[in-house]
Amino acid sequence: MKKIISITTIALGTLSLAFGLFAAVPHVAAQAATTPGSGQALEIGPPVINLVADPGQTVKAQISLRDISTSKLIVTNEVNDFVANGEDGTPKILLKETEPNPYSMRTWITPLPQFTLVPKQIQTLSVTLKVPTTASPGGYYAVIRFTGTPPELQGTGVSLSASLGALVLLRVNGAAKEQMNVVEFSANKDGKTNWLFESLPVNFVERIKNDGNIHEQPIGQIAVTDMFGKPVAAFSVNSPPRNVLPNSIRKFDATMDSKAAENRWLFGKYTATLTLKYGTDHKVLTSTTTFWIIPYTLIAIIILILIAVSSALFFGIKRYNRYIISQARRRR
Repeated sequence: MKKIISITTIALGTLSLAFGLFAAVPHVAAQAATTPGSGQALEIGPPVINLVADPGQTVKAQISLRDISTSKLIVTNEVNDFVANGEDGTPKILLKETEPNPYSMRTWITPLPQFTLVPKQIQTLSVTLKVPTTASPGGYYAVIRFTGTPPELQGTGVSLSASLGALVLLRVNGAAKEQMNVVEFSANKDGKTNWLFESLPVNFVERIKNDGNIHEQPIGQIAVTDMFGKPVAAFSVNSPPRNVLPNSIRKFDATMDSKAAENRWLFGKYTATLTLKYGTDHKVLTSTTTFWIIPYTLIAIIILILIAVSSALFFGIKRYNRYIISQARRRR
């Protein structure tokens, strides 16, 4: 049996990058996957395809592949489903067809042919996606993965190949369920939730859960006010926009630095209010958290200096009094 050694780490890294950026850049530059030490490389564009269709509709898109290596490559492909993997936006490719996935559209994509690329050649493929008439409104997700193998390695028993793919995100029109919730909104220090900070910057963690059945792009801002309700800072969250897949939690980070606070000197209790909008109806999510900024190191140094000065004065005055008393006794 022929053994295939597929380089998938690079492909997954490329998909992660593409998934993090696709919402902000509709025409993303091509992404490449290479096989270390082999000189084999493929380049693909776009790495993410966004489609909208009605039930029963057939839609098409194009994918371009280029051989950026110095050798000829035989390019094969495979279509898989994917879901969210963790909270950082990295997709998890479902390699087993039996894995349950309510958002699968692997079988909706017409199989693509195998072809051969010579160095620097660009091949454009037409992707056809047939949406079933029974498809429910909402989001569906697949990845088309491509593998390039030199012809001389075909049938030799071992094939060292470079793989990468294009994510396909489809929205089926209709009354999709759009529902999101804030799982966590907190101030963060050194990777842990905290309420006390010595100075700026203050990092905020926003963990947003998608309880709907369509990918969403929650965007908005964090507004910070002091203990008297006076505005201190405001800065964006999820900009440029990134997606949260259905039935998943995505973690976002935002930072209030000196620039956001307009170089103010901060001291005391502060309230941060998170406001996000999402969905076709521009639904609103809100959450608040409080924290303190106290320059305790500076305060401790000042206290120590005051203690040292007070002690010096106390002992100095005491010594001076003893000196005055001794001089008075001598005059007698």
